[in-house]
Amino acid sequence: MSILSVKELTYGYNDCPVFKNFGVSFDKGKIYCIVGENGAGKTTLLKCISSLINNSKGIYYDEQPIDENKDLLQKISYIMSEDTLYPYMTVNENIKFYATLFYKTFNFKNKVSDILTQLGCDIYRDYLVKNLSQGTRNKIYLSIMLSKDAEIFLLDEPFTALDKQSQEFFFNFIEKKNRKEKATFIIVTHIEEFKKISSTIIEIQKLREEI
Repeated sequence: MSILSVKELTYGYNDCPVFKNFGVSFDKGKIYCIVGENGAGKTTLLKCISSLINNSKGIYYDEQPIDENKDLLQKISYIMSEDTLYPYMTVNENIKFYATLFYKTFNFKNKVSDILTQLGCDIYRDYLVKNLSQGTRNKIYLSIMLSKDAEIFLLDEPFTALDKQSQEFFFNFIEKKNRKEKATFIIVTHIEEFKKISSTIIEIQKLREEI
């Protein structure tokens, strides 16, 4: 049974349609890779699911409409291509802030701490985020967002600023989390290694104007 469904989604920008009666379903415990040409709507789809746009209309979690049950969004972690860390806060302060945002405390902080230690980023705990390289910021951001107690993880090209070794780390981390926790991953990426671990490749076709 599908854990997440998109039904009859219609959405566009400035009278330019991206989706028209679009539908797709995602099963629990699988890894999906979303592919398609530029402008096909890969990022738009993730934003609609996460309610960043379109108020989650046409999006269903376990057959429940998310636009009518916004608490269901706590089950989804949306990881953007650019980090959303607060630059004038330290890494530790960011972790504490997200723990409050996610309604988690001790266990969440321990999860993040463990990932940062494995990545060699624990030395930056007292650094202001604005003083860190983009690659380091991305590692910290991914560590925080992947530690959320969510059932669905949406990832929109967050790996491009990472070095190959860090990409390999998160490649293995996602595979292990999927296997142990049955978490569902929906990934938009051009990195071939992430495509290889996917249960299913979903290609989105760019909507063509009717003549």
